[in-house]
Amino acid sequence: MMNAGLISRRYAKALYEYALGRNEEQALYQRMQTLSSILRDIPKLRDTLSSPVVPVKYKQEILREAAGRAPEQSYLDFIGLILKNNRESMLYDITLSYQTYYRRRKNISIVHLTSAGPMSEEMLTRIRRQVEKRTRGEVEFSAYTDPAVGGGFIFQLNDMRLDASVRGQLARLKRQLLASSGTRMRETEQVG
Repeated sequence: MMNAGLISRRYAKALYEYALGRNEEQALYQRMQTLSSILRDIPKLRDTLSSPVVPVKYKQEILREAAGRAPEQSYLDFIGLILKNNRESMLYDITLSYQTYYRRRKNISIVHLTSAGPMSEEMLTRIRRQVEKRTRGEVEFSAYTDPAVGGGFIFQLNDMRLDASVRGQLARLKRQLLASSGTRMRETEQVG
């Protein structure tokens, strides 16, 4: 049996190429963002779509409704293919894979910046521009405030994460202390 990740990536790539041929890849990207959010936030919907007792016609109606008004033909064809091939349980993964594939093809980076307090718009704009300059591409930028960070920030660019927060520094210090105390305990056992 094929790996679910491999299958979802293959569907995503094929869908991208199909949508590109229809000049719908960008609209479909936005549609996949919406659909993945809906599927993530409503687990019962995923269960309903994956259920073999729910009629295909009903699943198709649900997915058309989730698309909102005037879905692209590539979206409708995609939904038809998913239902025909009984891949409903993989729909969420396929929507995520499509977004990842689209971003790679369009050189779009995802940035999440978390700080203990709000940052000025000027600072956020400067950070965004620096990332755009370094990646030579577009940036989807999200800034969050989380007092639990304690100070500093957590910067995530695609799969790379830089944790310069007080919380992160304390966690690293704790790991180092535990590791060194474990080493001392082993040394003491060997001496004794």
